[in-house]
Amino acid sequence: TMTIKDICNLKVPEITDKDCALFIWTTDAHLEDAMKVIKSWGFKYKTIGFTWLKKEKSGIQSCYVGFWTLKCGEICLFATKGSMNKYLKKRNVRQLVEALRGKHSEKPNEIRQRIVQMFGEELPKIELFARQIHDGWDVWGNEVVSDVVL
Repeated sequence: TMTIKDICNLKVPEITDKDCALFIWTTDAHLEDAMKVIKSWGFKYKTIGFTWLKKEKSGIQSCYVGFWTLKCGEICLFATKGSMNKYLKKRNVRQLVEALRGKHSEKPNEIRQRIVQMFGEELPKIELFARQIHDGWDVWGNEVVSDVVL
């Protein structure tokens, strides 16, 4: 429900370290806005971190109508600031995640697990716009008791 301008103006630079990784969800139709957010928060886009192929409980792809094609997934972009190479513990974490679609906007826990595989459990982590609390992660959002103020 926030505007892109409001998201860009969140005080994310104030809560992040000089070396930091960002994983940001977007859909293909909103790539340009996601890039604006990445830049405004002081990060540099690197690659698509994860591609989520949404599945129904029956196992079939969960597709929804888009303007040009049927949409069957979401992408999670990866950006960094500073030098994150020295923190990378695992380079062979797979990009494609096939997971069941949950509630509206709910993301699969598998992605959090893969981020931990990449960078380890000891680095601080925060999920913005969190819908629930996960062990090892600070949270911020209007659906949880937030650990930080933005």
